[in-house]
This record gives sequence, structure tokens and C-alpha cells, in this order.
Amino acid sequence: MSKSGERCSKEGDDAYFDWNRTNGEDKHFFKVMLGDFHERVTIPNEFLHNFGGKIPKSIKLETRSGLTFDVQVTKNSGRVVLQSGWASYVSAHDLKIGDFLVFKYSGDSQLKTLIFDQSGCEKVCEKPVNMSGSSYDIAMRNSQDEKKKRKQRAISRQGTVKPSEEVLKAELVPGCILPSRTDLTRLQKNILTEKVKAINSETPIYGYVMNNSSIHGIPCTVEISRKYADVYLPFEDRTVVLQHHGKSWNVRCCLTKQNSKRFLKGWRQFAGDNKLHLGDICLFELLKDKKKYVMDVHIIRRK
Repeated sequence: MSKSGERCSKEGDDAYFDWNRTNGEDKHFFKVMLGDFHERVTIPNEFLHNFGGKIPKSIKLETRSGLTFDVQVTKNSGRVVLQSGWASYVSAHDLKIGDFLVFKYSGDSQLKTLIFDQSGCEKVCEKPVNMSGSSYDIAMRNSQDEKKKRKQRAISRQGTVKPSEEVLKAELVPGCILPSRTDLTRLQKNILTEKVKAINSETPIYGYVMNNSSIHGIPCTVEISRKYADVYLPFEDRTVVLQHHGKSWNVRCCLTKQNSKRFLKGWRQFAGDNKLHLGDICLFELLKDKKKYVMDVHIIRRK
């Protein structure tokens, strides 16, 4: 029997609950992962009044570990749908049919999320501190698979491979995601490994070796690996604040026509102000900020 004033409105595989709560208190809804949940998820219509009558263009989904995912909001057949960016959230948490998600509205177009598997136990897929079972791990497995394939192709073409050279290309730097075609000398790899350990970031570092495109290119750009961008920069076009030695630069980060994500407008200024040269390595550390994307940039100079 319902409590006095209790309301429970169901819409298919979700429900919205409101026990005469006052303004400012938390609101929740849940979703069961069914059908095409990999591509999109709907928000119950009765939940929408929490947004003050104005549906936002994007919503931030915050995970148990504090990571946020930007997801675009669209309308489809009279329903409000989380779509672009949702697939990254699904992939990062390895969501499966029957998983049960609770969404908690925390203001400023942000929803905190809890995930439960079919047994009813909370499912925590992200463990950024030890990098095990997290979205980082998913990205790393994809990277390892691709590098194994490239190694096999190289063996097929050449017949033999020098072990020492191949190890430098195939080995990963723990806690750091690099573009798939990055080649490091043994000295660079050792320095990079020690630097990443010293930073001790809760989320993976993105590393990039400066090349002609990032120093002299027209436009001057830095490519962001899809393995990193899809999970940690899940948006189409945003301003990212880069910080170095107490100063900050606003840099546009967006998808290009080639469907790759890059730092564009503002990057040339950053590179010039910090006197970047070919072969320098930039390490991008994503900081926790609920309102904007901020990255500390650590620079390893080429010697």
C-alpha cells in the first residue's frame, strides 16, 4: 500500500519516484538495460520537471569514481533521449542486458549513477587507482589487440623481427595511453614511465610526442587517440582548459571530418608560449571538475 503522498509513475522499463520532496532534495529514476540500450536511453517524462522546464542540450553522467561523461540530449517520438556519448558510458562500464541503473539528479544538468547487475549487487567497473577492470583497461585491451595484429603483419612481411625493437613498440607505459603509432626509444620510455608514476593520476594520462603537425602544422593540431577520447573526453565539440606552471589556455577540442578528435584553436598559442619543439612529450592529466574539462600538462623536453 502506498504511503500518503507517494507517487510512482512507470514508463516501460523505468520508474520515477517522488515522496512529496521539497525543492533541492534529490530525485531519482531507474532504468533496466533492455533492447537497444547500447545506443540510447530515455529519461522518464515525469522526471523532466527537475530541469526547471528547460531541457538541457547535454547532461553530465557522474560515475562512482568521480569521472564524468558528457551525453547529448535529443528528442525522439515525444521522448527525451540520451544519445551521443551514451555509448562511451556503456562501453566504459561494460553494461549488459538486465543491468539496473539508478540515476540521481544532483543539479546543474548532472546525474549521478549507480549500476547493479542481474544478481542485485552493485557493479563497479571503473577502478582508476589500480587501472584494473576500468574503462582504461578496456582501452588498453583494444590497444594491445591492435599492436598484436601489427606485430603479426610485420612478421609476415619481414620474416624475422628484431626482438629489442619490437618490444619498444609493443610494450605499454602503465597508466598512460599513447597513439597507436607512437615509437619511443628505450630512454624515452624509461623517462616517461617514471614521470607517469610521479604524477600518480587517478585517471590515465594521455601522452603525445610533438611532431610537425603539432608544432608547424596549418592548422596546428594534436590528435587525441580514440581509445582515450571516447572514454575521457566524450563530447563532439568543447573547450578544454590546459594548465601548465600556474597559467591556463583555452583550447578547442572537437571531432574532425575524418572522425578523429583533435586540439585545434588555441593549441598553437599553447605550443608557442611553452616553447614546444619536435620530440618533446606532453602528458595530459585530466583533473576532476564538474563544470568544465581541465587538464594539467606535464612536458618532457627532448634532450
